[in-house]
Amino acid sequence: MLPRGHDGLRRRRLAAAWRKRRARHIVKEIDVSCFGAHDPRLAKLALAIAQRVGQQRFNVWFDNSTRLGLTQEGLEITVPNEFISEWIGRNFAQPIQEAASEVLGYSPPLRFTVSPQLFGEATVTRGQTGCRAPCGSPGGARKGGNGSDNDASAAVAHIAGDFIGQRIQPSRAPVQLRYNMSGFVTGPSNKLAYEAAERVARNPGAEYNPLFIHGSCGVGKTHLLQALCARFMEHHPAGRWQYLTAEQFTNEFITAMRSHQLDTFRRKFRELNLLVIDDVHFMARKSHTQEEFLHTFNAIEAAGRQIVMASDSHPKLFHDFSEPLINRFVSGMVVRIDPPNYSMRLEILRRLAAGAGLSLPDDALCWIARHVTQNVRELEGAITRVVAHVHVSGRQPDLALVQEALSDVQRHLTEPLKPEHIVAAVCQYFGIEQKDLISSRRHRTLSLARSVAMYLVRKTGRMSFPEIGALLGKRNHSTVISACRRVDRALGCNATFTWTTAVGQRSEEASEVVSRIEELSRTMG
Repeated sequence: MLPRGHDGLRRRRLAAAWRKRRARHIVKEIDVSCFGAHDPRLAKLALAIAQRVGQQRFNVWFDNSTRLGLTQEGLEITVPNEFISEWIGRNFAQPIQEAASEVLGYSPPLRFTVSPQLFGEATVTRGQTGCRAPCGSPGGARKGGNGSDNDASAAVAHIAGDFIGQRIQPSRAPVQLRYNMSGFVTGPSNKLAYEAAERVARNPGAEYNPLFIHGSCGVGKTHLLQALCARFMEHHPAGRWQYLTAEQFTNEFITAMRSHQLDTFRRKFRELNLLVIDDVHFMARKSHTQEEFLHTFNAIEAAGRQIVMASDSHPKLFHDFSEPLINRFVSGMVVRIDPPNYSMRLEILRRLAAGAGLSLPDDALCWIARHVTQNVRELEGAITRVVAHVHVSGRQPDLALVQEALSDVQRHLTEPLKPEHIVAAVCQYFGIEQKDLISSRRHRTLSLARSVAMYLVRKTGRMSFPEIGALLGKRNHSTVISACRRVDRALGCNATFTWTTAVGQRSEEASEVVSRIEELSRTMG
């Protein structure tokens, strides 16, 4: 304690100590606020937004509670609650995109993420980093006057600074959307599913809720789901959406339970405007995941928001699924995607070849479309092999080169088929039991399946008419001859076969039915 006469000295020491602490604090601020090390464009973007919306509104709606980040999907805006998300999306979406176009050179889609922790973190962040100006700015120290420059710089630093390094967890990982609607080839086998997806993207929750898409592997379900998400972003740039597989949903649920963060997990999914789940059948025999998904489903549907799902089979054919969940699945629109027909396969091959920089003549494309019939993945594999053959051989792509590159396919198709494999493939394709196929019942679906089986056994099995009749229920050889002629006539005029399955009526061109069953039979060898 200094004597009274030394008051001036005491004040000078206190002032010096204060200046020393202040200097240390400023140095610390500058070190922490170097957001430019992550992406300096975010600082310019925040300033451009502030110029367009006005400093006062910028401070109210963006400062202290918002984070900006650039991802491969667009500009990600993280806010503390749904109200701020909707307000910014409704009132500031255009200024934000204009600012992004000026700073970035393009207008990215806007994606909103809700992280309630931002309210509590904002105070801590400002107290710890308290950035007053971007790094390298001569205004790093506080200026005199009303401090408006400092406030603007602090707001920019708060929004842009360290977004990538301090992302709130758990946060939504960037989704790699590989597909869009323009790349989806439509036709009789998927037209209904395509139209339903377009309607859902435009008006989520208004109709077709839930939308359930099913079909065999490789027919375009994942393509359509991701294209739906991309279209949703176009129509609703401020909307919150999530695309993931049922396996990812299950893993995140397990992680949330183990880390005691179920509330955060539930907020993440139940506050979405659009939830898209692929491969729902993965949840079979996972009772706890099914129960959690049921509650998530109920919460999203009750709020008038949209759910879209996809699976390899119709929900009514699911095994080891809870009845309430199956009832939810079929409560909306259930639509099937069938394998592409010949014209669709031809168009898909053209697009695949163009994407690979390959110029294939029409006769080569037609040959592939005739011989590869099951799904789109096989078409992709065929084009990949042709491209590799062109690169290795250095030859021009033509029909001879395609047949050489896919020689195993051609050789596979000339091999005789075992009759038991044909019978099994017919039963699988038409969804019937083998005992019914060889029975005396004359149901329309059974009669059609028997006729196709007799035709294929005669064509590829090298059996006589009496032998075929004996194989398929001890029938007379004249019955087999009549069935083969009936299928021959249908193939000649490319008639349409119609039959009934467990989930409704189904129709396909005769040539497609026969070729697919033949190819399916060869996979059973």
